[in-house]
Amino acid sequence: MIARIAIALIMLFAFAGGALAQWADYPTGPIDPKTLRFQSKADKLYERGDFKRALFIYEKELAKTGDKYAQYMTGYMYLMGQGAKADPVLASAWYRLAAERKVPEFIAVRDQLLRTMNVEQRARSDELYVGLRKEFSDVVLTMNLLLSDLKRLDGGTTGSRLGTSSSPVTIIDPQTGVSMSAARYESRIRKTVQARLDFVTGRLDIDALDADLSKDEIDALWQRINDFLTVVDDDDVFVDTR
Repeated sequence: MIARIAIALIMLFAFAGGALAQWADYPTGPIDPKTLRFQSKADKLYERGDFKRALFIYEKELAKTGDKYAQYMTGYMYLMGQGAKADPVLASAWYRLAAERKVPEFIAVRDQLLRTMNVEQRARSDELYVGLRKEFSDVVLTMNLLLSDLKRLDGGTTGSRLGTSSSPVTIIDPQTGVSMSAARYESRIRKTVQARLDFVTGRLDIDALDADLSKDEIDALWQRINDFLTVVDDDDVFVDTR
């Protein structure tokens, strides 16, 4: 049954290219051409049966970007022993990470696999899952991007804090190559920072914060994130107590 569900999911998401979430809901970053190329290459390698190389791309290149399809495929390949030694417990941890956006199909395979595990296996799955969350969860990836954006505001691109010059400054957006005023560039970054910050505080269910974060506020936010990630959030599934 597990294998049939997993194979069905491969077919279901074959045309999705891993793009399961929109920027407005999960601001972990837009899908760039490089990521699309990795997605296409991994899918083609898998279809050809070159499992070792496909797994490397899914796990090492795509999963770390928040690509939920790649996280699911990583789990599926560990479950089936494709490209690596079969490890159902590790597979379950990847399935749990893939399901964090509450996609019903990913929840279904996650729960199906967890129901086959005894208490000791579930405990190991919990530990592995928390470890993966601390590296690749939406909250962590979004927070890292938020901090990168704050560095851009604080001189990472221009060498001095944007908007402080007494004369007009033209900025070339490194992502689009489009030229714009420093004020407009700063405004765009601030909107992105605020969107990401709102996502993080929303997931943590804490009061909203302003984009002008102090170091103390950033440190406190990281602590709240760490506390949030160490709490396993899918305990509603049935666990075999054998």
